Amino acid sequence: MARDGKSARHCVLAMPRNLLKLYLSAYQSSLFDRLIEMRLTSLNQIWLGDLAYKHEKGACFLVTDPAVEQLRADLFEISPTAPLFGFKTRLAEDQAGEVEQDLLDQEQLTLEAFRLAGGLAMEGERRPLRVPLREAGCTADGDDLMISFTLPKGSYATTVLAEVMKTGDTN
Repeated sequence: MARDGKSARHCVLAMPRNLLKLYLSAYQSSLFDRLIEMRLTSLNQIWLGDLAYKHEKGACFLVTDPAVEQLRADLFEISPTAPLFGFKTRLAEDQAGEVEQDLLDQEQLTLEAFRLAGGLAMEGERRPLRVPLREAGCTADGDDLMISFTLPKGSYATTVLAEVMKTGDTN
């Protein structure tokens, strides 16, 4: 409870709408980042129950035979996904789904919690846990290294640059 006796939820929902939308989007992204951290050592692996992303078509499908689909993942045709949680989000199943549900449980959330009133509802979507770097190149310019690449929508160049520079900071 807040000092004036109102709930934390009430206080958060009293924020200006544009700031609240930013806050909710940042929280949604934070949950996605936590799922990436949980699978960091297996980003290239397809698990039973994954909703795999087809890089060429942008569609997702349920993985029922990880051994068969792993071959496609090794060729970077498909990748495992994680949700940007929302009230319409389809969760993965089996092993992959357990990780997603565990995070919701840790946060004491349900998908329905993302159905907020006042234009704040978050439908959710799934995004690949890894993305191909396209048109990658680098050239030396004196003591500087010029790096260029193209990423799909929703991907962050700062993450790629942090990996290249090994800074550990994506901000």
